[in-house]
Amino acid sequence: MTRMHRRLPHALLLAGTVLAGCHKARDASPLASAPEYTPAHAAAQADAGGRVTLPPGFPTDIYLPARHRVATAVDMAGMQMVNLMTPTATATVYAEADQGMQARGWKRELAMQSDDGSTLSFRKDGRQVFYQLVRDPSGGTQLAVRVASSD
Repeated sequence: MTRMHRRLPHALLLAGTVLAGCHKARDASPLASAPEYTPAHAAAQADAGGRVTLPPGFPTDIYLPARHRVATAVDMAGMQMVNLMTPTATATVYAEADQGMQARGWKRELAMQSDDGSTLSFRKDGRQVFYQLVRDPSGGTQLAVRVASSD
């Protein structure tokens, strides 16, 4: 693994944590008021409640926790990144993401767990997905998902 590839998961985790932290500064308890919804309901929630939604065209074959709230969404030059908050425990989100992505035909390339965070990476059809998971102080999980072309 090249030096850049070893640092990439940490850079993604930092970006996700910074973006989630900006949101947390504005709203101390993002899950307390968040409705329970899945990606299919995100667009309707955005119109009614002004909430952040998934970027347009976000792939539907990407695992996202059933209960989540989109904290930030980035759509930039072929790369999409979302930061999610979920009340689900980090170990559960990690296992569900790993199993869910493989069940959808994604090939796992990286699986890393540590005390302060976890990373998963998958590849399929010229695309790559990175998951960065960190425990939220509330007991849930902060999850950064990055989707990009792998060409």
